[in-house]
Amino acid sequence: MIFAETSVLRKAPGIAIGALAIALATPVAAQTAPALASAPAADQAPTTKSDAEIIVTGSRIKGVAAVGSSVIALDQTKIAQEPVTSANDLLRRVPQVVGLGQNRNGGTAQNGAANATRGAGINLRGIGTNATLVLYDGKRLPPMGTQGQFTDPSVIPSIMLSRVEVVADGASAIYGSDAIAGVVNFILRKNFSGTEFKARSGFTDDGSYNEQLFSAIHGQKWDSGYFTIAGEYTRNSPLFARDLSWYQDDNRYRGGRDLRVNTCNPGTITAGGNTYAIPAGGVTSANVGSLQAGTSNKCFYNNRDAVIPSQQRFSAVANFSQNLTDNLRLFGDGYYSYRDGQIWGNTDTFTATVPNTNPFFVSPVAGLRSETVTYSLVPELGSDISPYHAYSWNATAGAELKFASDWTGTVYYGHGESKDVSDRRLGVNAAALAAALADTNPATALNVFGGANNPATLAKIHDNYFQIIGATKLDVANLQFSGSLLHLPGGKLRVAVGGEYRKEYTFTDLVSGNSAAQVHTADAGSRNVKALFGELYVPIFSGENAIPAFQQLTLSLAGRYEHYSDFGSTTNPKVGLTWKPVSGVTVRGSYGTSFRAPTFTEVSQVAGGAGLYYDTLPGPSGNLTGIGIAGGNPQLKPETARTWSAGVEFAPHAVQGLVATLTYFDIDYRNQIQALRGTSGILTNPLYASFVTFNPSAAQVSALVNSGLPLNNAINTSAVAFIVDGRRQNLGRSLVSGFDFGVNYGHTFGDVKLDGGVQGTYYTRYNFQAVPGSAFTSVINTINFPQQFRMQADIGATWHKLRTRLTLNHLGGYSNTGVIPYQTVASYNSVDAYVGVDVTERFNLSIDARNLFNQNPPFVDQTRGYDAQSANPMPRVISLTAGVKF
Repeated sequence: MIFAETSVLRKAPGIAIGALAIALATPVAAQTAPALASAPAADQAPTTKSDAEIIVTGSRIKGVAAVGSSVIALDQTKIAQEPVTSANDLLRRVPQVVGLGQNRNGGTAQNGAANATRGAGINLRGIGTNATLVLYDGKRLPPMGTQGQFTDPSVIPSIMLSRVEVVADGASAIYGSDAIAGVVNFILRKNFSGTEFKARSGFTDDGSYNEQLFSAIHGQKWDSGYFTIAGEYTRNSPLFARDLSWYQDDNRYRGGRDLRVNTCNPGTITAGGNTYAIPAGGVTSANVGSLQAGTSNKCFYNNRDAVIPSQQRFSAVANFSQNLTDNLRLFGDGYYSYRDGQIWGNTDTFTATVPNTNPFFVSPVAGLRSETVTYSLVPELGSDISPYHAYSWNATAGAELKFASDWTGTVYYGHGESKDVSDRRLGVNAAALAAALADTNPATALNVFGGANNPATLAKIHDNYFQIIGATKLDVANLQFSGSLLHLPGGKLRVAVGGEYRKEYTFTDLVSGNSAAQVHTADAGSRNVKALFGELYVPIFSGENAIPAFQQLTLSLAGRYEHYSDFGSTTNPKVGLTWKPVSGVTVRGSYGTSFRAPTFTEVSQVAGGAGLYYDTLPGPSGNLTGIGIAGGNPQLKPETARTWSAGVEFAPHAVQGLVATLTYFDIDYRNQIQALRGTSGILTNPLYASFVTFNPSAAQVSALVNSGLPLNNAINTSAVAFIVDGRRQNLGRSLVSGFDFGVNYGHTFGDVKLDGGVQGTYYTRYNFQAVPGSAFTSVINTINFPQQFRMQADIGATWHKLRTRLTLNHLGGYSNTGVIPYQTVASYNSVDAYVGVDVTERFNLSIDARNLFNQNPPFVDQTRGYDAQSANPMPRVISLTAGVKF
């Protein structure tokens, strides 16, 4: 089985008094406090490590298992059998993780269009990468992306992962802001001696795509401490659209629309209210009479796209621990990650207003002073290859002191930084374009009517800077104490209290202009967050004081107070309860509130690529051109959420190895912040009507263009059919609920060990309020929102030194609401296979196939013909992996 669910902790307010009263009323029997174990619903004392070294996701109390929620856990063995090359790709296979937002495939929903450096975030429940907190060993990483809008877990080498734990439940009471949908914790390997190397290479059937991974880890432990270091290098070639037959804009052959653009070469003239297609070879005064009114050229140059851009990454991580005395321990860890790549762009297109003074001007309508011509530079200049690069690092050092009894005090300080640069220096320079169109010299003027152009003229137009730079810094100082207050009949009453100081800094810069002169639109800001937190673990029934129907009853209470220097204060509680009425049955529940303050780039009006864009989008009756506004909003309010969950786990002793879980979750998410520019269906879906203005007046267009917002590409003010306000908004409210389920079973038959499982998520409700006060709309199972049903099933076998696994990934069908009538998108099923063998005790080999049956993504009637945020464009990839241990 790929995923195992384990019971986890949560918190509560006023039930503590009643819980203590019940516990104190029964005979006292000293118990060992439960600790996290690898089996589901385990509450056993640790056997190999001290409480101080056990990292528990969902709790700050040392050495106890979390209470009230479920933890989805992937251990080291399962991680090694996944056919992926990054931690992010690993998490995207978890059904609770949705591909909306930032991912390397691209996409536009939930601000995915701003992912200029093709990083990847984690999006639990599909409500946004900003609503999922990503940790390593329980500590924050610096925000990443040109807007600091996500955290990419791939900065941690996969060979360094001991396990990954996902708590798909609000956790702000434990960890603070950002943990609205939940938390993902990457737990590092430590405290072992040895050296391991791993090499992996994968390729498609036709060799059009390949990827490689090389990693190593070394650990050394001694009586009083340990040191571990790991490094990883990954790279992939681009996957080009020309190698994917389904990657098209003309969808008529599969029952869809023709969404090819008319910004072609040769282009299309608009004059006297009619359009005229320019023939191959161009149009001059000699053949202008042959132009046909009502015609237009359509083209698709995006077959040159790199659907998966090329990328390489180097990451390193290390940790250490050293006991100075029996009671004092020093520890530290850190990582560094650098990645770079290239994006192939094919957007050097424009709609030109050509004056009759242009020496190549020709018109099918006599007497015009000007006319518009749609045009593309791609056939003349080829694709724009724009590099990008990013780095991120973090270092933490701390100390732990053991007091009397089982009390410990821990203090640490961490500093991290990240920087992302989208280094685009090619495009359409609006000033140079206007000058070339107005030029009266045939030798240097731009000819958009067909025929050769002066290379120097094209070079000037093509010389266009659009660099986006984003940098963040994060400082965290944390002090906490954890230990037992007293013995209850059910065990030790344990508590954790502490405080945290966090300072966040963000810098952004948009570099425009050309190679001769650049204009910097920069902005920066910082804030600090001060927090106090506490958590109480109350074992009411356990072990010797168990009574019928109460084999175990454990209560968890937590609360966190935070003060933001820019958004005021917030207090968030959480309560968790775990009840075992009989052996093999565990019932759990949790309730809490969460909070997320807007980031600096979300409130800045000029940060991170803000400004005006000239967009071509599918409208009600075909493609339309207009202005998209991107940027922040200084009027944003914090996001808040109320989350609760209830579930049951069944692990009968009569069927050893069987574990079945069912958890209901409910989220009430208010004031959700989203950027809407580029969202699929934004011109056609009624949800977004309040953000769209069709057929704006000339005065409206002029006022917007002259508002002082950056003009990020050439805008033809005479051809603006819409204005989309895609700046960040506090959307009204989202009501989300559903079930997580899992059935896992393992058994040994002679020399063969079999294990298998099914796990998934089924949404029962996703009601969305686009703006405060508007009516709720059910968006469940529609594009740009989570699909109603997601599931993964697998079966594996181990026979002596041979290991095999077969995995089915299922994504249910949904509605494409970006087209009228709505399109039903087919479900998406892919199969992965793995076979590995331990050649010797130290050397192993494996082969795996991702997308074994070469399944194409389901057709979606939109540009490119698929949904980049739901389906994987990758064809079958066969990979070979070798590992050696010393």
